[in-house]
Amino acid sequence: MTRAMASLLRRYFDLIYFDSVRKRLAAQVELLQVYRPKLYLDLGCYTGEKTAQIGKAIASECCVGLEFDERSLLEARARGVNAIRHDLNLPLPLASASVSVITAFDVLEHLVEVWQLVSEAYRVLTPGGILLLDSPNLAAWHNVFALVLGFQPFSGPSLTTVADSDLGMVQAMHRRDHGLEDDSPDVPIESKMHRHIVVPAYRSLCRLLQRTGFTIAGSWGFGYYPFPPGMSDLLCRMDITHAHHYIIKAQKPDAGQEPLAMSRPASPASM
Repeated sequence: MTRAMASLLRRYFDLIYFDSVRKRLAAQVELLQVYRPKLYLDLGCYTGEKTAQIGKAIASECCVGLEFDERSLLEARARGVNAIRHDLNLPLPLASASVSVITAFDVLEHLVEVWQLVSEAYRVLTPGGILLLDSPNLAAWHNVFALVLGFQPFSGPSLTTVADSDLGMVQAMHRRDHGLEDDSPDVPIESKMHRHIVVPAYRSLCRLLQRTGFTIAGSWGFGYYPFPPGMSDLLCRMDITHAHHYIIKAQKPDAGQEPLAMSRPASPASM
């Protein structure tokens, strides 16, 4: 492959990847704007930037974030988030039926006990409460393609970090997504380039949520590689099971409430 062709491919894959990231991040906020909870809980709040943004958008009186990394906790607290150090593989340090809105964005893939987090989220939610999940999808076509070639899936699980892809082009894209230069030294495993451990396939996570007691109020897909943005958006609506990322809105039923039919509403307007 010539240098010019490699550069063109890199720019194209950057275009489709970062387009889906932009739409997904916008949807995280837009999908919650109809709620006005007194207490909002963000699982894996990291530096609190997204937590504070959502807390402001939904006019929450109190934003609580759980995060394991101590340096990130300090940044989250500086942004006004009530950040608590906690390992999300363990039971949540909150009372049952105490929170009406919970988010977990790019968190599940870093855990060992995914079922534990889902079960605990159900416990601490009030009846009618909402859990909004965002995760990469193990069943995405580009991960299937990686396995056919004999590689680790590009979305993980990772042997070291998500920056350590078997393909240089994918590795470089992950590095740029985390603000690292292509030629920067190898990233230590114990760094912000966290390892992806359990990457839930879309259908499998839906099944786990429903077995726990949740109903699926809506789901949205983002990134259908290698197709360009417009076609990618259409294919995600037609076939979310093979999208790169998905957002699932799960609801804890009210007492006596009829289960919600599983649906995939139209994409948010900002997408």
